[in-house]
Amino acid sequence: MSKEFCSAVKGSLVGTIIGFGFGIATLVTIGFDRMSLFEGVLLALCSIFGGAGFGALIGVTGAFRRETAEAVVETKATLASARVA
Repeated sequence: MSKEFCSAVKGSLVGTIIGFGFGIATLVTIGFDRMSLFEGVLLALCSIFGGAGFGALIGVTGAFRRETAEAVVETKATLASARVA
């Protein structure tokens, strides 16, 4: 698997958790007496789907990538060694 794919999967998992929390919070705020079970489940599933999609997008762009942090450390070490010389 490529690193971008792994980052997208990690991001979508985090987004799914956030979307689930958002969907439940929305249902609690609206109240269950004003909607049917189908509408409540649909609202929760839509928020989970949106969270997963957004998380995958963020993951691919680099928010959950480990290599970006390592590259920054290597760049700083390279710049520090260039200043010494």
